[in-house]
Amino acid sequence: MYQSPVSSLTTMHLYHRRVFVRADLNVPLHGTHLLDDYRLQKILPTINAIQKQQGRIILATHLGRPRPGDTEPSTKHLIPWFERQGYHILFESDLSRAAERSRDITTSSTILLLENLRFFTGEQNGDTTFAQQLRACADIYVNDAFGVLHRHDTSVTLLAQLFKPHERTIGLLVEQELAALNRLLSNPPQPFMLILGGGKIADKIPLIEHMLKRINTLFLCPAPVFTFLKALGKPVGRSLVDEQQLEQCLTILRKAQEYNVTVIMPRDYLVAHHTYTGTLTYVNAEQFPHEEVGISIGDQTVDHIAPHIQHAGTIFYNGAMGMLERPDTLHGMKQILELMTQTKALTVLGGGSSAAVAQHYNLVDDFDHVSTGGGAMLAYLSGSKLPG
Repeated sequence: MYQSPVSSLTTMHLYHRRVFVRADLNVPLHGTHLLDDYRLQKILPTINAIQKQQGRIILATHLGRPRPGDTEPSTKHLIPWFERQGYHILFESDLSRAAERSRDITTSSTILLLENLRFFTGEQNGDTTFAQQLRACADIYVNDAFGVLHRHDTSVTLLAQLFKPHERTIGLLVEQELAALNRLLSNPPQPFMLILGGGKIADKIPLIEHMLKRINTLFLCPAPVFTFLKALGKPVGRSLVDEQQLEQCLTILRKAQEYNVTVIMPRDYLVAHHTYTGTLTYVNAEQFPHEEVGISIGDQTVDHIAPHIQHAGTIFYNGAMGMLERPDTLHGMKQILELMTQTKALTVLGGGSSAAVAQHYNLVDDFDHVSTGGGAMLAYLSGSKLPG
C-alpha cells in the first residue's frame, strides 16, 4: 500500500507571513498568447487557501526552456490571466529586489509574481547562493509544482531544505496528484487498462516495465507503437522510431505474454505525407506507405478498442495522439477520451499535452483525475523517487 503525503497548508500559521509558492505554471504560449490554462486553474486552490489565512504569496515558476540571455518566455505574460480571475499581481524581474518587495506586500489579496526562474542560471545548477536569495523572500515554503517534482531544480530541492520542517509543506495540488496516482498503484479496480500515446518511447519504457504486473491490457498508440512495430519487422514508413529501444520493446512483449497481458496495436492509422505537416489520410496498418508519418489512429482501431474500454475497471491514459495546433489530427484521441468518460471505470489521464486536448474538448471534468505533470507522473508510476 502506498501512503499519500498530506499537505499541512490548512493547519499552518500563515497570518501575515510571506509564503513562497513554487508552482508549475509552465503553460503553452504562442508568442504572448496563452494556449491552455489548465495548470493555472489547478494552482488556485492553494493560492486561495493561503489568502484565506491572510498569508502573503510570493509566486514562482519556470516557463519553457529559455536559452541563456533569452527574455522570453516571461512570466509577465501570465499576469492578464490572473487579473481576469480577480487577483492583484505585482511583478518583479530582479531577484535582488524580490526580498525587499516581499516585505512591502501589505495585504493578502496581492501576489508578488517572480520572473521565470529559468532565466537565472542558479535555478538549474544547484546554486546555494541562488537558493539563499529566494529564501530571503519568504517565511514559509510551499511546493505545489507537481510537474517538476522529478527535477533537481534549486527552487524545488535546495530551497526547501533552507526552511525548517514546520515551515515547509506540499501544496493541495501535489497532495491531490499523489493520492490519485497511488490509486493506480494500490489495488486499482480490475481489469486494468494502460493506454500509451505521446512521443519518446524511451520515457515510456520504465513505466511499462513497472506496470506490467499490475495491468491486464496494454494499448499502444502513436508514436510509441512504431518502435514496437519496427522491432517486429512491421512497416512504419517515416514514423517516429527509437532505434535504441528495439530490443527492449521485444523484451516487453515477451514479458507481457508471460504475465498474460493483452497487447493491442492499432488496425489503422491517420498518417501525414512525408512530414508531420503533410496531407492527411487514413491507411491500413498492414499497408503502411513508405513516405507516410503516423499521427493517430483510425475508426477501425476505435471500434476494436471500444469493448476493452467499456469493460475495464481502471484506465490510465498517457500521451496525446495528434497535435493541438492541428485540430484535424485529434479525432482519434477525442474518440478514445469520450469512450473513457462513458465508462464506470476509474479513469486517469496523464501528461500536459493530454490534459490540453481533454480541456480543448471540455472533457476534463468527466475524468476521475487529470494530471498536470507528464515527466513527474511517469517517474512516480515507474517506481522512481521524486527529489521534490
